[in-house]
Amino acid sequence: MVQKTAINLFSKCVFVFIFSFAFGILVSSFIFLSPILSVFVIFLGMVLFLAEKIHKRHVEKEVLFISLVLFSFGFGALRYSIKDFHESITPDSIGIVISEPEQRDNSTRFILLSDNGEKVLVNTDLYSDVSYGDRVSVEGKLEKPGIIESGDGGRPFDYEKYLSKDGIHHILSFTKVEIVSNGHGNPIKNFLFKIKQSFVSKTKEILVEPYASLLSGLLVSGKDAMPKSILEEFRRAGVIHIVVLSGYNVTIIAEFMRKFFENIFLLVRLSPHLSNFGGPQVASGASIIGIILFVLMTGAEATIVRASLMVLTVIVAKMFGRNYSAPRALLIAGFIMLLHNPKILVFDPSFQLSFLATLALIYVVPIVEKYLKVVPEKWGLRTTVSTTIATQLTVLPLLVYSVGDFSLVSLLANILILLLIPYTMFIGFIATIIAYLNSVLALPFTYIAYLLLNWILGVSSVLGNLSFASISVPSVSVWLIVLIYLFMVIFIKHWRSSVPQSASSNL
Repeated sequence: MVQKTAINLFSKCVFVFIFSFAFGILVSSFIFLSPILSVFVIFLGMVLFLAEKIHKRHVEKEVLFISLVLFSFGFGALRYSIKDFHESITPDSIGIVISEPEQRDNSTRFILLSDNGEKVLVNTDLYSDVSYGDRVSVEGKLEKPGIIESGDGGRPFDYEKYLSKDGIHHILSFTKVEIVSNGHGNPIKNFLFKIKQSFVSKTKEILVEPYASLLSGLLVSGKDAMPKSILEEFRRAGVIHIVVLSGYNVTIIAEFMRKFFENIFLLVRLSPHLSNFGGPQVASGASIIGIILFVLMTGAEATIVRASLMVLTVIVAKMFGRNYSAPRALLIAGFIMLLHNPKILVFDPSFQLSFLATLALIYVVPIVEKYLKVVPEKWGLRTTVSTTIATQLTVLPLLVYSVGDFSLVSLLANILILLLIPYTMFIGFIATIIAYLNSVLALPFTYIAYLLLNWILGVSSVLGNLSFASISVPSVSVWLIVLIYLFMVIFIKHWRSSVPQSASSNL
């Protein structure tokens, strides 16, 4: 009993620490808090804790929480001020390409690390042959990013803050790029990017556009060749998240890696000649390395990192024989990401949406499933419908606030598409891998993948082109959005308290 009480107290302390840390970042994102003030708040929390310990020789729970709130709030504010500090200087015209060049509608863009340490977002010709790790000389129109006004009901977009989260404070447009030398990037990242580029090229050999780009987006990220009209159809249909590598796709891939290495380990154990080789830790270790390499290969975006951290938490928990808790895994993943880059909390929409979507999977899906008994479980239909409704309801207030519109056909489109995504990814991957050996042998898989991709494109085209597919919403107050989410939290908490412990213990 004493041990259980201690564990509960520790869990509450961890939650208070992470929540206060995030709140310190949130406040600092809108109000300037000097580093001196942050250090003072940290010091105040430590003094309060030590004074209670010295005076009473033990710390009361209330005092522990107050001191923890002060310490972690100050720590969050200090972390943000360190990340936000930047002395503006003009970047040099020579530097190294530190990102994988991305082809847009009519240009290629990449991040340049100039010789004086400044990062610049460079926009150049569409058919530029620049690649990761190149040392280049650039010449173009240098400007600072600003506010992008939205004329369709959405909020103005603070492009400066959005880029600053990645340490980018300048944009270079209409740029003339001259390659000076090659091979200055990280060898591991360079190798992984080459694998990714080879895979994308192979998909283009076995499939025509836009099917090839859609398959590449599902598997390894990238929508380079997708026509703008098709992307607009995906947006209006509310399924734009499947074009790029989203948290849902990453979870499928990471789970596949985990199961693949576990099955390899099982086969090794069953072999009489290899039964003494390795162990569960070897399989788990291989899975961890594979997932980390995949994250690096895809550019380590917020949704990818968050989903990967969630799966890695599952693997590590199993390695040490611990029970896995999805809420704790999400909390740890969020804390690690905020510790690394605190600016994503407010200025990275993909982080916000993916975090909310994951909360929906943990807390909202069980509520929705309770009222969908009429939907059959065959082929995972009930799970797909419940997941789609739960995630759509959870992210809708934020989407309305930030984008200014939402899709009326999103629910139907996601139900018709998401059920086939794992099969499309698996068959498309097999077709591409076999094509490396022989394109003729890959034809059966290629044709099936084509049919599945054609279904996805067809559904998004039909639904996305409906006149009522998407509607614009007038600008709403941020406090109304906060009130809606507060109501959601109260409702979920009330529902969970009304469910028997045996039924809710795994949520």
